[in-house]
Amino acid sequence: MRRSAASALAVLLLAAACSGGEEEDGEAPAEVEGAPILVGTVGTEDSPDAFEITLVDEDGKPVTELPAGEYNVEVTDWSAVHNFHLDGGDGAVQEKTGVTEKGETTWVVTFEPGEYRFMCDPHPSMNGHFTVS
Repeated sequence: MRRSAASALAVLLLAAACSGGEEEDGEAPAEVEGAPILVGTVGTEDSPDAFEITLVDEDGKPVTELPAGEYNVEVTDWSAVHNFHLDGGDGAVQEKTGVTEKGETTWVVTFEPGEYRFMCDPHPSMNGHFTVS
């Protein structure tokens, strides 16, 4: 009986470790075909450490309101001193890039109705917000 409980616990721990939003090969989930794209940036290509953070839609317009649903969020983090942190929906969404890491990433995010924000963790004055209905 002890062996069964230990085996069950090991399976549960393994399942929990593998369910962190990444596929088995360690890659982030692929973009969802047909889902709208949002584009987030922190810093700029010409000035990576600029105090700029943006989130725009496919037409390049700042995101202020969105309908609920699934989105591909493509983030370019130009800076080694800032990050792009997206959260909201009463904790349902929690995605961020590393502060010292530069690069591009895509998150598949399901937005439920509520308030959301994006910000730089080390520099909270760099922020924006939007509403999902």
